[in-house]
Amino acid sequence: MAIQHQAARISKDDMAKIMKNNAPKEPEKKKISAKKIIFVLFEIILIIGYAVVLLCGRFISSLKDTEFYQSFDIISKPADPIHVVRLLSYALLVISLSIILRFVFRSLSKNKKVTKKTGVAILQLFSNLIKYVTYIVIICIILNAIGVDTAGIFAGLGIIALIIGLGVTSLIEDIVAGIFIIAERLFDVDDIIVLDGFRGTVVSIGIRSTKIADVGGDILTVRNSSIGSIINLTDRLSCVAITMPIAPEEPIDRVEAVIKNANIEQIKNLSPKIKNNPIYLGICGITKKGVQQLLFIAPCLEADRYDVERILYHELKLIFDANNVKLGAPTIDLEDE
Repeated sequence: MAIQHQAARISKDDMAKIMKNNAPKEPEKKKISAKKIIFVLFEIILIIGYAVVLLCGRFISSLKDTEFYQSFDIISKPADPIHVVRLLSYALLVISLSIILRFVFRSLSKNKKVTKKTGVAILQLFSNLIKYVTYIVIICIILNAIGVDTAGIFAGLGIIALIIGLGVTSLIEDIVAGIFIIAERLFDVDDIIVLDGFRGTVVSIGIRSTKIADVGGDILTVRNSSIGSIINLTDRLSCVAITMPIAPEEPIDRVEAVIKNANIEQIKNLSPKIKNNPIYLGICGITKKGVQQLLFIAPCLEADRYDVERILYHELKLIFDANNVKLGAPTIDLEDE
């Protein structure tokens, strides 16, 4: 048994002909879990509560003159503030600012006009950076509250970090590579890419590694410094190319007349995933047994490629069956042993 694979050949002119419409894919609306709603409500109450306490003290004299409020108001400078209350106020201020800034970055990442220029990845990077900085600041505030000298700790950590940094050059390479990936917009979150034969959707771009998920849900985690040549399939429309095998005894003139009369352009109306009219380009190959392979192409988003392939095969099969056009065996030629 000999197996032959016929490649679909498409000229640049044919590609340009079908790549006129570039309609963006409508984003799927994700359901918000009850846990997330409660967490968001807690954040809103925290910010409003902190702001109300600060504002009330400005207008209520009985509260303004109290030792608690003077310690809580970070702008005032009481002679002997309550240390714990003062640190609590700083912590609430840091958390409130963190929540507001992260909300802004998340909102910007959902705005297509903004992400076209800045990218989702860099906005997520800033959002995560704010989160980690907030954690560090809160930890420092807690340590100060219990009397720990954080300045001395950071001085010691700086020396340790320098020693460790000399021995983890691979980590530094990953960080630098991650920055260049984001800065040069090689790919973005939700882009479909091909990396070393692995085709999938970019789930996240971190400082050290990038995660890519394939259609089966398997996630490939790759170090940023090891990312070499990639193919980004999302920055423009993709082109689905399929071949229909026609039996050797079928006259090509009759088959092409059937295709013309069937008006295959109408297949576009069957699914919004097909972005422009399918086109018949002619014979792209003939097997040893004389099976004629007819090439059809249609533009679509890369995420919809497999769905569009199935639609084309299904509709073309119906057309050929309705007109008694016999199909052949496109890839397998049986050889007598």
